[in-house]
Amino acid sequence: MTQFDWECKTILVVDDKNVNYILLKTQLRKTKANVIWLENGAEALDFVKNGNHVDLILMDIRMPVMNGIEASRRIKDLKPGLPVVIQTASVMGNAYEEINTSNCDDTIFKPIDSNKLIEIIANQFEKYATK
Repeated sequence: MTQFDWECKTILVVDDKNVNYILLKTQLRKTKANVIWLENGAEALDFVKNGNHVDLILMDIRMPVMNGIEASRRIKDLKPGLPVVIQTASVMGNAYEEINTSNCDDTIFKPIDSNKLIEIIANQFEKYATK
């Protein structure tokens, strides 16, 4: 697998479960990315609105206060050039339709494979670097 040095990149993990944040942070450790955790979509929206630097958001769907679908929509309205990747265990019912309305850039399903995660993030960094 290709090695990535994302020491200058900040990845925001938005998930109401600390264990999911710890898992993602561990999976991203070898990339040297700066990983920040917020517990819900409202916190993520405020973080972006307040001008904090972030290069990519890993957004869970099911969270209290503001879910990931609504937060993704609002963040993409504010910053269309900020990649948002939905990370979810929801694969039933209307989850696909909800994800499609979120304006997110990609989706990864839990349990998250670390190689797939890094591949998706690398693709987003490449995609937005060329815009």
